[in-house]
Amino acid sequence: MDAGTLAMWEKQDAHRGDRKRLFTAVKDAIGDGTVLYPGSYVDIAASIVFSSVTYVDVDKRAATFFEDSDGVSAVVVSEGGSRAAAISFIHGDYTTDLGLEPESFDLLVSLYAGFVS
Repeated sequence: MDAGTLAMWEKQDAHRGDRKRLFTAVKDAIGDGTVLYPGSYVDIAASIVFSSVTYVDVDKRAATFFEDSDGVSAVVVSEGGSRAAAISFIHGDYTTDLGLEPESFDLLVSLYAGFVS
């Protein structure tokens, strides 16, 4: 795993257990499905729990983080997630049209994005 990827994850994820428990509770309530996470920065805790997550952020550091797909997958697996988790990242402004199919996600996560629904 790239040292920069790990450093960004560790800095962002000072409370990693809290979000993992949150996402686990949500999955227990609604089941597994496809997740859209706008404004995620480098918070990949959703991928530890859900099998398919699309992250969206305009921050260049997030784009750099997600470019290291092997490192991101290694973090997910090291935290108890599946290596088979589908992880995608869109480097863009989530307040504009992202070109995604309407109603193609089961869950919208908005922890850091403000009002996006």
